Amino acid sequence: MAVQTMLTQWSAPWPLALQWLLACAGSLLTGLLAWLLLGAAARRWPALRMRRGVWLAAQAVIAAAALLPFLPHGAQIGLAPSNTPTAAAAAAPLDSNTLPISASVPAPTAMSAAPDAESPQLASATTAPQADTPTTLTRALPFLAALWLFIYAAGLTRAVIKLLQARRVWRSLLASARRLSPQELHAHGAFTASQLQEIARHKLTVLRTDATISPMLIGVHRPRLLLPSHLDALTREQQQMIIAHELHHWRARDPLCLAIAACLQLIFWFNPALRWMATQMAWALELNCDQHVLAGRPQQQRKQYAAALLQQWTTAAPAGAAAFGGATIAARLRHMQQDSLPALNAVIAWMIAAALAAMLALAAMLQPALALTAPTPMHPDAAPPTITPTAAATNANAAPPEQWRAPLDKVRVTSFFGVMRSVLPTPHKGIDFAAAKGTPVHATAAGTVIAAGPIAENGGRYGNTVIIDHGGEQSLYAHLNSVAVVPGQRLTAGQRIGTVGASGFATGPHLHLEMRRDGNVVDPAARFAKLDAHATAHALKVRRQQTPKG
Repeated sequence: MAVQTMLTQWSAPWPLALQWLLACAGSLLTGLLAWLLLGAAARRWPALRMRRGVWLAAQAVIAAAALLPFLPHGAQIGLAPSNTPTAAAAAAPLDSNTLPISASVPAPTAMSAAPDAESPQLASATTAPQADTPTTLTRALPFLAALWLFIYAAGLTRAVIKLLQARRVWRSLLASARRLSPQELHAHGAFTASQLQEIARHKLTVLRTDATISPMLIGVHRPRLLLPSHLDALTREQQQMIIAHELHHWRARDPLCLAIAACLQLIFWFNPALRWMATQMAWALELNCDQHVLAGRPQQQRKQYAAALLQQWTTAAPAGAAAFGGATIAARLRHMQQDSLPALNAVIAWMIAAALAAMLALAAMLQPALALTAPTPMHPDAAPPTITPTAAATNANAAPPEQWRAPLDKVRVTSFFGVMRSVLPTPHKGIDFAAAKGTPVHATAAGTVIAAGPIAENGGRYGNTVIIDHGGEQSLYAHLNSVAVVPGQRLTAGQRIGTVGASGFATGPHLHLEMRRDGNVVDPAARFAKLDAHATAHALKVRRQQTPKG
């Protein structure tokens, strides 16, 4: 009883929590793949390490992989068994006006009226090997999602606190610094005429501080150049080269790249791949600035620049280490001896881009089935209807059933009635139709609305629901995003009753349609024809595999 009560309380936030759990797992997996790919590629082609665009793109791919579970059509792009329409089904959508109603169901379609839940054939064929494991897993999923939310919130809080502490340090540093006026900049002697013109034209603020730090840019939208007073110990030429280094950072918008990387590291604090890529990107930024400053300069000036770099390292350590992006001085000195950075072949660049794109596509295809209704136990106070075959399936001489129209304008069946699925220990109680959020839902037949909105049945896991009484039979439309009718309202066939959604215990937008007669759940398929022609290959395969032989 306690477990069921906790699951009931989880019914509303669980899909979002599960999506975030999937998002974080996708981020980790994509980050690991990118780490392995780029690490191997950088060893094979060292020029890759000097290209900031590669590392920034890799971080963007990891972040994009985390967004996949939240896409409106995320449930339709997966390879995993799910309520996902196949390309063939998508290419031939079924219009509600062309869906004829059949008095009898062809033999293959009649199988959608699966045997009763107590059928020994179905139980032995499908449920016995796996009934216990899925139940344990599905009951644990809400708690796993809740546990991860707690851990993530704790980690995010810690990361935010560290960020705020660093922000206070920088604000204190800026507050203690003194702004240099245009006259002081001209008298400083460490700026060339072209640098002074650029600073004046773009209104760059230059500050002077007595703190033992490395020269740096602070800020993203309007960066400020912070120069330590110990630069005065360097020669004028060395000072000019160091300032040229920082000004190139400014022109190349490197602070923006670093800020993007910092934001991603904050959000995905648990992903070490992002930290590694941010370090690689910072290294590439420094090397590119070094090469820009040293381009065309003789070896004597290169040595002076290297000596200035060493002095900054020793004076400002450990702050200098952060300013140089964690790279070792020895490695940077080796690159300073070269006239230019190694060139990256265009073919290799396109290969890396294609690999990153393929990685993102793989992450999309491996997304789990978002259109499946999440498995839950029944509410302790709600007696579930009994699943029984339809009259058409049990009595071949029965009168033809009343004609029903399709509940959606474009019909794509993703799960049939009565089939067993790996995530549920009980047969499916209705038919699932894949559709985007906000798709109009129509009444299948004339009747009277007896329920509209959230219902208590099944612990509220149907979400926004409409139940229509057709006189002896009822139709139920679950997981709606919005409801357009009220109880007691008389409806005609085809009248709009709401829109498709993922409310209740559903992890993706779809319509779950049930048909009830005398308190029993029966197969709605007998009301329609040509459902097989508009069903996904997976749905047909599952039903075919579970068809009793003989």
